[in-house]
Amino acid sequence: MIHNKVLLLFFIGLMCFWSSEFAAQQKQDSTQIYYKAIKDFKDINLSTKAFDYFQRKVDKALEDNKSEAAAYYLELIAFGQYRMGFYDQSEQYTIQALKILDSVEQQSKTKVARERLYNQLGIIYRNLRDYNNSNNYFKKALTLNENPDNIIATVTNIANNYADQDDYKKAVEVLNPLYKKALAIQDIGIKVVFIDNLGYYKTKTGDDNGLELMKMALAMRRQSQMLTGLFSSYRHMSLFYLNQDKRLKAKPFIDTLQIIGKRIGTPSYESEALKLKLSLENHPDLNNYIDLNEQIENERLARENKFAAIKYNVAQKERQLIAKEQELKITELEKEKEKNLKLFYLALGFLILFISGFFMMILKIRYKKDKVKQVYLTEARISKKVHDEVANDVYQVMSRLQTTPKVNDDILDDLESIYFKTRDISKENSTIDLNENYLSILKDLLLGYRTASVNIITKGINQVPWEQIDDIKKITLYRVLQELMVNMKKHSGASNVVLSFKFENNKIQIAYTDNGQGCELLKGTGIQNMENRIKSINGTIIFESESGRGFKSKISV
Repeated sequence: MIHNKVLLLFFIGLMCFWSSEFAAQQKQDSTQIYYKAIKDFKDINLSTKAFDYFQRKVDKALEDNKSEAAAYYLELIAFGQYRMGFYDQSEQYTIQALKILDSVEQQSKTKVARERLYNQLGIIYRNLRDYNNSNNYFKKALTLNENPDNIIATVTNIANNYADQDDYKKAVEVLNPLYKKALAIQDIGIKVVFIDNLGYYKTKTGDDNGLELMKMALAMRRQSQMLTGLFSSYRHMSLFYLNQDKRLKAKPFIDTLQIIGKRIGTPSYESEALKLKLSLENHPDLNNYIDLNEQIENERLARENKFAAIKYNVAQKERQLIAKEQELKITELEKEKEKNLKLFYLALGFLILFISGFFMMILKIRYKKDKVKQVYLTEARISKKVHDEVANDVYQVMSRLQTTPKVNDDILDDLESIYFKTRDISKENSTIDLNENYLSILKDLLLGYRTASVNIITKGINQVPWEQIDDIKKITLYRVLQELMVNMKKHSGASNVVLSFKFENNKIQIAYTDNGQGCELLKGTGIQNMENRIKSINGTIIFESESGRGFKSKISV
């Protein structure tokens, strides 16, 4: 039994879609022609060309990233293949359309199309005798249904599956609760199918009310003159009377069924009508032949069923796994990003610390330089003050006393000594003219301490690139060397003084040696001053001395 095998309720929505789409075109173009060839299915050659045409439309839509359009074209091809009886191919194209719709980001836009495709798969699997899969897809379609007409159509399809398995009681249980709602819907085609099927299934359960429903449906179909619908009603009436063994009553319905089958022009309709015609003869061998044919057909369908729906579910799981993998990758990327961000902030923190330390060091160096400069300026100011005020005043007192009679010579000698001391102090702390040749000034300083009894030797002083040396360092070295020479003159009693200069690794190395009497190294004012001066420019100074073995000092700046 085929139970409305050719009645595709879900294709009503598809027909409406394509009709509205193509009605917008003013001229009779290829799309309209090929659409009609699949819809009407009268010219097999034209229908075959239509499949090729819409396949090219699918390829072009995919190339243009128009997923929804590609899915619609595939749906139309699947419809045509179903009409030709190519259920496996129809199944594959339907599932391909679903896969394409799965890739659409806004799934809400695909809701109506997915509902049709789920219904389409449900009907295909019904014809392949895969009722579990069929009902699964009908139920999926119901979850997307909001339109009362579509709900009634889908529920009718579910009931048909139970009827195909001879579970008419279950079929009635599915349909009966929706009877009043079915009477209220607008779509006459869906309404009549519901009433006719409910009536036939009731008669199979022994409910006499079923015949009245079948007659009601037949009357409605006669008014609409829908050939496939009339075929279904006459078929049900024929089967009802054959089941009641009322062959005379069945015969006029079967005769009309044959006429309608020929008018439809599809072999499956004519074959079904002929089978019922032969059933009137009630020949045992004929019935066995029909049963064997149905058994062979069922086995063929079972062999050819490729379970593409299972493939689709597997593909869905694969997509879910891929999605999970992508989520894991995203999580890993986020973790890596977070790690990199932490490293960035850590590096930024170190950079800030480094820059802060660098600036602190610069400020410290600048502070030290400013301090050294202030010391130098203070010394120069004191030197000038001693020279201008103290030394001059002492000199004027000496001049007056020299013209005054009866002045003790010792007093004059003491005043003269004070005068020379103040002059020396002034000279030692006077300004250093760095604009002139520093090398010459430094040489003059050192050689100024040479006397008949003291020999001053300098080595490598000319090899130091003094023009590259910072002014603060020049001043500091000048003062420290001046301090060493003063100490030598006052305390050592040396006859030979050697000063060796080297410039290595951007540092000035100075070694001072004399052959004086030496001394114990006590942190006196002179040594302390030299250490402070060298330390202020981040240099080092070392003193070595033993009594009777001379004095040594090493400077590095």
